[in-house]
Amino acid sequence: MSILRVKCPKCREVMEINTRTGKIEKHHAEIKPQSPDDFLRERLKNIDQEQARLEAIVAEGREREKGQKSRHEDLFRKVQEHAKEDSPVERPLRDIDID
Repeated sequence: MSILRVKCPKCREVMEINTRTGKIEKHHAEIKPQSPDDFLRERLKNIDQEQARLEAIVAEGREREKGQKSRHEDLFRKVQEHAKEDSPVERPLRDIDID
């Protein structure tokens, strides 16, 4: 089976035609090789997007930590107030205290 590749006159995409049957096997856009400049621009764009995504995750984590810190401080204050309101706990007498 041999394949003939031609450009479609309507859409300018590549057609692969079977020379024995005359049927179109594939109809797809021609793949253009990337220049090194295009590759580097695309890679830098991807790196910038990834960096922005990671910075957003870190910022979200910081905000979550701030919220936890304030909740812990509030809980600690409540426990301190509760401890002050309760009567002081008397220490048991030890043998050394009796003398």
